Amino acid sequence: MALLMPVVEAVLAGGRAGALDNVSCPLMYRRHGTRYWGAVHGLAGILHVLLHLPLSAVDAEDVKGTLRYMVRNRFPRTGNYPSSEGNPRDRLVSWAHGATGVAIVLCKADQGVPRRGHRSRGSSVEERFGEEGGAFGRCVRQCIRFLSLYRLTGEKLYLDRAKAFVGFLYDDAPKLIVPPGGSIEQKYSLFQGLVGIACLMFDMASPENSRFPGFEM
Repeated sequence: MALLMPVVEAVLAGGRAGALDNVSCPLMYRRHGTRYWGAVHGLAGILHVLLHLPLSAVDAEDVKGTLRYMVRNRFPRTGNYPSSEGNPRDRLVSWAHGATGVAIVLCKADQGVPRRGHRSRGSSVEERFGEEGGAFGRCVRQCIRFLSLYRLTGEKLYLDRAKAFVGFLYDDAPKLIVPPGGSIEQKYSLFQGLVGIACLMFDMASPENSRFPGFEM
């Protein structure tokens, strides 16, 4: 951890420098000049990593303040999230961009932010990020997020939706995983092919222990 914390401090410093022109958002990052929000190479993914690490009270507040900023600026009609800062197009609902990836981050935030020396969990309505994560049920129609929300809330509704999605994949996955012109790599890949489906079905055997592959811990 002693080796890791200087990296964490550098990430936080970079986020604060990137947010200097936005007083409402404590942390912001650029990739190729674009301020992405997503979980793959954007704000949500960086915050998700930080939420696993011990932070000072000031650092934890900046992480939570950034999440509050994202929640305030979601698309009001659908509950989806922009793919990048200021992007008005509400069209991407995936793990890489949109509500799908942000949902996992908010579920993690609801578990509490690790503090240096102790662990704390917010108690105010504003800091119950899981309530916001639960709202994604109407926006996100991808089963692995249902399992994340089921672990957070314990609500059978999310587990039932996950089971329904598995049933759909059991019948129709062969027609979906390799589109016309698709490659053999796509067929067996994690995010577009059989490996992802296998991980999902394995998780359904013990949904309370499910984890998004390579992202949730």
